[in-house]
Amino acid sequence: MSQQTIEIEYCTRSGHVFACEITAIGYSQYYGGGYIVARRTDIGEDRTFKVSRIVSVNGHYFSRIFWQQIGDEFKRIY
Repeated sequence: MSQQTIEIEYCTRSGHVFACEITAIGYSQYYGGGYIVARRTDIGEDRTFKVSRIVSVNGHYFSRIFWQQIGDEFKRIY
């Protein structure tokens, strides 16, 4: 689990995009490797995020291809 705080933009299933800061980042044991669990600092609650729906991290935009390319590297960092 990473205690680093990062800002993400996230797209919900309905297409709503929002930005938030997250910390205490780890892979979801319940949903599998395609999901992370993190604490949203703005509301002080843990949330589950689907990695492929993360639009940007700290202002850097990523495509689905990028997420597939970093695979193990993402696991190592977070």
